Amino acid sequence: MTGSHLQTPPHARARPRPRRDGDRGSRPGKVLSSWVRRYRAGAIIALDGEELRTAFVVLSGWLAVSKLTRDGQKQIIDFALPGDFLNPTSADNATVAVQIEAVSPAIVSVMPVTVWHRLLDKFDDLRALDARCRAGVQSRWSERMLRLGKGRAETRIAYALIELYVRLDAIGEVSDGAFHLPLTQVHMGDFAGLSSVHVCRTMQRLSRQGVIRVRDHMDIAILDMDSLSTIAGIDPATLADQIVAMP
Repeated sequence: MTGSHLQTPPHARARPRPRRDGDRGSRPGKVLSSWVRRYRAGAIIALDGEELRTAFVVLSGWLAVSKLTRDGQKQIIDFALPGDFLNPTSADNATVAVQIEAVSPAIVSVMPVTVWHRLLDKFDDLRALDARCRAGVQSRWSERMLRLGKGRAETRIAYALIELYVRLDAIGEVSDGAFHLPLTQVHMGDFAGLSSVHVCRTMQRLSRQGVIRVRDHMDIAILDMDSLSTIAGIDPATLADQIVAMP
C-alpha cells in the first residue's frame, strides 16, 4: 500500500493541473507537481468503502491510514511520511478499504491510479523502488502485528518509537536521536492498540527510567537505544535494512 523516498518536486503547485497527454514524456517529479493538493490537519482524504481509484504521494506532512469499527473505534494501520506513496484501491478495483486522514498539514500529489501505473511502466527505477517499498511495508506491518498481538504496552510503545525513528532518520528528520512526532497520545494509542491513558503512563515510565525524553507535544529523544531495543525486541539496524527502501 505504501512506499517511500520519492523526491519532492521543488515547485509544488497549490492545485492539480492534469497533464494526461504529457505524462509519458515527463519525469516523475513533474507529473507529481501536476496533481498537488494541500490538506489541513484533520482533513479526511479518503473514506473506507468510498469509490476511488486514486494514488497518493506525500510531499510533506503526515497521513494516517486506518480502519474503524462500527462503533467508531480506530486502529491506525500505518503512517505515510514525506516521500511515501499510497495506492489504497482494493481488490475490487473500484473502492478503498481504509480511511486516509491528514494528521498534520500536508501537501499530497493526488492522481488517478492510471497515471501512477503509467509512471511505473515508463520508469524502470521507479518500478523497482515501488517493489522494494512494498516489501518494506510488509516487513514493518509484520513486526508491528507481532507486538500488537503478543506484546505488552511497553513493548508496543518501544517498537512504535523505534519504527518511526528509523523511518524519520531515513528522510533526515532525526538529529542526535531526537525527532518530532506530529501526533497526539490518542494517535499513538490508535497506532499501538492502547488507550491514550495507557500511552501516557507507559511513556512516563520509559522517561523516568531514562530511556526516552518527551517534551512539549511529542518531541522525542531516545536516550538509551539499547534499552529501548531490548524492550521492543528488535535491532534498529536490522529493522532499517528490512523496512527502508532507498532509491
